[in-house]
Amino acid sequence: MVAAGQDPDTTGPSPGNSRAGRPIVDVHGVDKVYNNGTVALKDVELTVKEGEFVSLLGPSGCGKSTLLRLMAGLGDVTRGEVKWWEQGYDVVGQKGRKLAFVFQNATLMPWARVRKNVRLPLDLNKEKGPETEQRIDQALEMVGLNKFGDAYPRELSGGMQMRVSIARAMVTEPNLLLMDEPFGALDEMTRNKLNDDLLRLWKANGWTVVFVTHSVYEAVYLSNRVVVMAARPGRVIEEVPIEAPYPRGQDFRVSTEFAGYCRRVSEALEVASRQGEEASS
Repeated sequence: MVAAGQDPDTTGPSPGNSRAGRPIVDVHGVDKVYNNGTVALKDVELTVKEGEFVSLLGPSGCGKSTLLRLMAGLGDVTRGEVKWWEQGYDVVGQKGRKLAFVFQNATLMPWARVRKNVRLPLDLNKEKGPETEQRIDQALEMVGLNKFGDAYPRELSGGMQMRVSIARAMVTEPNLLLMDEPFGALDEMTRNKLNDDLLRLWKANGWTVVFVTHSVYEAVYLSNRVVVMAARPGRVIEEVPIEAPYPRGQDFRVSTEFAGYCRRVSEALEVASRQGEEASS
């Protein structure tokens, strides 16, 4: 794990990595219908390759969070299949995957201090020792909470609580990181910083990230690929590749290239919104 402030190689996976670009999660023909008859997802097809950063973008109610949870095995599909790569395709939920999930809400243990909250997944795996403590230190530093390890969640702002949740996911060093709009409650300055930190860690550690957001700008800035979804029922209508090189920074945020990608994604999002309205009328 690479701490904030370090300058890792951000050029991408090594060409010598024989697994680079292999599918890590595959969603094939997936429907999700709830018991009340609501069709959350319909015939969703999506393959995420190892090392990618993919954002799911779409209007409210398009099933972004539902799809993310199905990828994590937090629910059953009605039809179709979700598979996860591990020496071949293993159905999600079987032993062998190494993923972390960051929810919209921080979901912290209120009785435990920040450091104990971050340590939780390591404790569950019975990981101890100096290296474990260093990973916790690095995770807290990455989210700017290295001075708050002894604080309780009630002593932190909502944004700081979310940072603890992110650190708890990062400390596991996952190869698949699923993030459900984790920065939505943060101010723009903090959000931009965490975007940069997340990209640095993603590239340095070779993670695969699937990221739900409502922000066109955030999706374009972070992603290799933006998957645009329409609602009622939720489905993928377009995938927009973002071919700008990494590392990305403020120069990219204010560039005409960035504006062009945002325009293209916004146009796809407008189509998604119209299709959702037509389907519900």
